[in-house]
Amino acid sequence: MFFKMIKNFLNFFRKKKPLISSFEKFIQYHRIDRSTFILRPSNIRFDLPHKIEERVYLTIGNKGLINANFIFETEKGEVIIGNNVHLGGVTIISRTKVVIHDDVTMAWGITIYDHNSHSIYWENRKNDNHQCYADYIKYNGNNVMNKDWSNVISKPITIYSKVWIGFNVIIMKGVTIGEGAVVAAGSVVIKDVPAWSIVAGNPAAVVKKIVP
Repeated sequence: MFFKMIKNFLNFFRKKKPLISSFEKFIQYHRIDRSTFILRPSNIRFDLPHKIEERVYLTIGNKGLINANFIFETEKGEVIIGNNVHLGGVTIISRTKVVIHDDVTMAWGITIYDHNSHSIYWENRKNDNHQCYADYIKYNGNNVMNKDWSNVISKPITIYSKVWIGFNVIIMKGVTIGEGAVVAAGSVVIKDVPAWSIVAGNPAAVVKKIVP
């Protein structure tokens, strides 16, 4: 009897189909060049909102190495990534648009966030936690199902070609990072970065100009 139980147990796992990641599940919503490698696709988050538009949410060009999470918090979000882009460990949260041009290099622990999530005024956000809690219970963990976005500021983010971004950087809404710029590790970027410059700190500020 004992050996029969073991045999049945092993047969169960042999027949069990592998779990499908969200990245594989929503394949019709992303367009990725065949020469680009998605690193550890089974671990990548690809979150779409409850309401989905029938279109491409994520576009990635050629010869990329991509290790990133893509979280679309409304149906209007979009992420466009160019050619020869290496993302070492990035989370992109989009409600509007994030554009990353060619030849960009990013390290690990980076967060790119194109909206501010909540109002700075208590009167406008006092019901946010109550709504998130109710949605989490009612909609099986989707805590932004009925989120009030009317007081949330959202602005697109653009990262131009040849940029290098160090580890644990945070890039906030509305930021444009100019061509060839370098963002030092641990920086918090809340305003535009000039082309061919190095920024560092919280908030990030120019510490050096790069002479090509």
